[in-house]
Amino acid sequence: MVSRRTSLWSLVASIPLAAWLFGSPKSAQAKPGADLKGRWGGHLVAGSTTLRLVLVVQDGQLPILFSVDQGNQPIPADAGTVSEAALDVTFSAIKGRLVLKLSDKGVLEGTWSQGGALPLTLSRLAEGAVPEKSALKDLGDLSAEVTVGQAKYQIPAIVGGFQVLRGKAQEGREVVAGTLTVTDTTPAREGQLWHVGSITKSMTATLVARLVERGLLSWDMKLADAFVTLAPDMLSAYRDKTLAHLMTGQTGMPTNLSPFDMMAQSGANSPREGRTTWVSKAFALPPQSGMAYPNNGYVLAGALCEAVTGKAYEDLMVEEVFKPLKLATAGFGPPGEGNPQGHRKALLGGRLMPVGFGAGADNPASMAPAGGAHISIPDLLTFGLAHSLGHQGQRTDYLKTETWRALHTPPPESNYAFGWVEREDGSLWHNGSNTYWLAELSFDPKRPLAIAAIANRFDAGEALGRVMAAASAEAMTRLAES
Repeated sequence: MVSRRTSLWSLVASIPLAAWLFGSPKSAQAKPGADLKGRWGGHLVAGSTTLRLVLVVQDGQLPILFSVDQGNQPIPADAGTVSEAALDVTFSAIKGRLVLKLSDKGVLEGTWSQGGALPLTLSRLAEGAVPEKSALKDLGDLSAEVTVGQAKYQIPAIVGGFQVLRGKAQEGREVVAGTLTVTDTTPAREGQLWHVGSITKSMTATLVARLVERGLLSWDMKLADAFVTLAPDMLSAYRDKTLAHLMTGQTGMPTNLSPFDMMAQSGANSPREGRTTWVSKAFALPPQSGMAYPNNGYVLAGALCEAVTGKAYEDLMVEEVFKPLKLATAGFGPPGEGNPQGHRKALLGGRLMPVGFGAGADNPASMAPAGGAHISIPDLLTFGLAHSLGHQGQRTDYLKTETWRALHTPPPESNYAFGWVEREDGSLWHNGSNTYWLAELSFDPKRPLAIAAIANRFDAGEALGRVMAAASAEAMTRLAES
């Protein structure tokens, strides 16, 4: 078992005496609004430790941080900005960064980054008050979080892991707990297949990137030109939008087809035939304002790949993504017999039930480009690490560095890139669910690191959050040992 105590750098041990003796520097960039000024407190769950933090925000100077459980000495920020309702400040002495924004609930929400990013919420405190001791159990190591989370949250099976690159060696860990279903007590084990839902979008985007580099597609091609054969009668609102707009949710196209048209997909003779129908139906949908989550956009992107290559999307994914990146377990549809199954709640009584392996255990097969992949955790992490390394210029054998980075770059005023959500700490993340599973994948664009967690029931968000945090801390520890 790898200890994660060393993954949390001390918040106070390396602070120079003068740094806190003379307080926080004056700053013209510190202009907090009335609702931001004052004393704030909360709990930071990091590695195997839960710390109580206090933040003091004042006029004309950068905030001061206190770690109540580590000496409670003032730790002044020395760079950054404080605006009317947000702050982004750094603490050079401890190599930390705090990014917080005042929410409509009256609390500060954001991240604390010190090697890795951790979520943080601070609530207003009275003068002189400190947060109460947390009732939240300290995070255990990855094994403990998977095992305890599976039992505590009554998840049939849960898996979590990480993958890092140390020198030239790719290292990782997978931890699994639970049974294949609530009725089949066969233990789930390492290397099995799990459904990853909308994490498939980043895989589809990777395929599109390969075809862009080959000159078969381009990010800025207009949809009227790209779909001239498949959708000649598309609504005029879509005609001048581009492929990049389509895949980042910027066309205004609604997220899904109508329920009736979704159900009609089951009558298609093949997924490819279904996608041909999907294209015409999607381009007839009246656009909405603002960003719309692009389920439709990714199905259409898959259909476009088929149109320019003459090959089925599923075959293209094997040829262009799964085989080159050595994702031997990747495929489409619900995982087959002998693997964990997804679960749903019965309409009467809410009893958890396995959904089996048939067509009813997943979305229509034609929807695969938007959310139909299954894969093992080690292979999913290999995919995530490839994106991490590609962003850092270390996978030019597969895609150009600028192409990798384009996949990870959202359009202006958005945090949604090509199947990845850019978080405030700079990490890239996505989750996925067909409502019977829940999966998360994240990678660091600056460090060779990827983490993932999956459960075979939908309402497992809290458990996966803890597993992801434990996996991140353990991965950071492994890198720190390099």
